Amino acid sequence: MIRSMLAAAALLAALPISAEALELQSDTLHLGWGADHPAPTTFQVRSDRDARWQSLISADSKLGGSRHLQLHIGGEPLDNWQLDAADPTGVVARSHDPDRELEFRQHFELAEGGHTLHLQITVTNQGGSETNLDGLGLSLGPGLGEEPIDGLGMAAALYSFVDTIGLVDGRIQRPARPEPGETLSLGELAGAEWLGLYSRYFALLLKPDDPTTINSASAALPAPDSSSLPARYLPGLMLELDEASLAAGESREWEFTVFAGPRSRQAVAAGEADFSDVLFPGLWQWMRYLCFGLLWLLEVLFALIPSWGLAIIVLAVLVRLAMYPLARRALAGQHAFAEVQRRIQPEIAEIKQRYKGGEQSERILELYEKHDVSPLAGLKPLLIVLIQIPVFIALFHVLGQAFELREAPFLWIETLAEPDRLFSMGLSLPFFGQYFNLLPVLLAITTLMTLKLSPAPAADATAQRRQNIFLVIMALGFFLIFYPFPAGMVLYWTAANILHIAQSRLTSSSR
Repeated sequence: MIRSMLAAAALLAALPISAEALELQSDTLHLGWGADHPAPTTFQVRSDRDARWQSLISADSKLGGSRHLQLHIGGEPLDNWQLDAADPTGVVARSHDPDRELEFRQHFELAEGGHTLHLQITVTNQGGSETNLDGLGLSLGPGLGEEPIDGLGMAAALYSFVDTIGLVDGRIQRPARPEPGETLSLGELAGAEWLGLYSRYFALLLKPDDPTTINSASAALPAPDSSSLPARYLPGLMLELDEASLAAGESREWEFTVFAGPRSRQAVAAGEADFSDVLFPGLWQWMRYLCFGLLWLLEVLFALIPSWGLAIIVLAVLVRLAMYPLARRALAGQHAFAEVQRRIQPEIAEIKQRYKGGEQSERILELYEKHDVSPLAGLKPLLIVLIQIPVFIALFHVLGQAFELREAPFLWIETLAEPDRLFSMGLSLPFFGQYFNLLPVLLAITTLMTLKLSPAPAADATAQRRQNIFLVIMALGFFLIFYPFPAGMVLYWTAANILHIAQSRLTSSSR
């Protein structure tokens, strides 16, 4: 791997901190090595919009440190490493296996722009006879520095995670997570175009220059008693490289592009390789396009209105306006159908009293035909719901995963990426956590108001009471579902409800 000295000088700082350490640092990456450790002992990243560094190394002293980008043979890490402080192009670590007369060399170098670096692994046969090199591999983990957040109830479980991921034959693979203390073979990641670990906001991914060099991969979780953090935060990924037969004096190289940074739209596509497939994994491709479109629109709104909270509200306005013509027709049709229902309700009640079975159904249909209305007319508003479902799913992913909302405050809300936490309740409740969240209350109230504006026809006072109870239960259900969700998501749907109320009033006044 050849790089110009000019680019290297401009992009990296391979500076000897002391006789025992080296580092690579750019505006977005900071890696540091101990004197005899081939895996970085410091591994920090940050975004262009955030001045704070985020460590991708889990703070768990029981695990014995990070194994990000650590070389091993047969599952055993190589030792006797020495750092080369004299190399001007990056950080070089060397190890020698006297029994097999092999020299191992790892060369780390920052790439031009973005959150990527280059890793070159070279193995040289220094003996006088041919040797077979098998079991050589590279590891990531344990974890990505993700830690539990106390007091958020279900929100912590929903959004705090670290998992394995890979791109194979153009399709995202998200293997099953092993059980604590278990090592699980990930055959679906063999031949991956790239693979690695990802969390809600960050990713550490390896892209080999030649995908066929990834011979196999496996994931492991530490046993519950071997770490101070929950095991699900600490997966380790180990990949095995293809076998090589080295003649005397022959060398073999493997080259990788490493992405280490935030899962933001700009970051994953800014470097030499495009890792955009790590965003919104698991969705159909057309749904991912919808997510990217909504995320792009949200970013445009933020550029015009430098407040993510206001940008979310304006996004709700734009989505509502886009659907307004269809919504107006559907609501007008619903009101017309409800009016007909009220007029013919006595006749329907009489038919139900006098006839049973098929004859009852036939006479009710004849009654609808007499009044020139379809009995399915009341289902027209469901068309709006069906159209909104893909938008709802896309917004769920965008507002729940957008890196830009990670540290975005709004009004009393510290961050739109977590529940709004108006005040602490002084105790932690299952599911709810220890904070009172105001936005889900406003969501429930506005949901009840929107449901009351579009009621189904009721035959009598008893049916009306049952309907009112059902509406209250639905509003309470929305409160419970959305209570642990990020504030940005709840803010959007609260604003959408308010707009729906205004739209219904406007439709009613124009009739």
